[in-house]
Amino acid sequence: MNNQTISDLYSKLTELVEAGDESAVRAFLADNIKSFPEDVQKKIVFEFFADAVDKKLDTDTQIAQIQKEGMDSLGEIEKAEGGLKDQEKLSNLRSSLGI
Repeated sequence: MNNQTISDLYSKLTELVEAGDESAVRAFLADNIKSFPEDVQKKIVFEFFADAVDKKLDTDTQIAQIQKEGMDSLGEIEKAEGGLKDQEKLSNLRSSLGI
């Protein structure tokens, strides 16, 4: 690997980053990872891994939030059902008392 190749890689990478196209940057890095120096390859792989972990955590957090909201909703439904049953009992009692 010569200095011109490395310079060309960094120039292209810089161009993609400045364009703001994250998917193009990811594709470029994945396609050309073996062309970078070994220490840079390790950093690229680490960043891909860290990003995957972050996305997994975000997904897990969203799932937990949805589950919590579902449980809260079930609690509200149970309260409403309990209130309806109490009203039904009160109505039956009044009816049996002739009120």
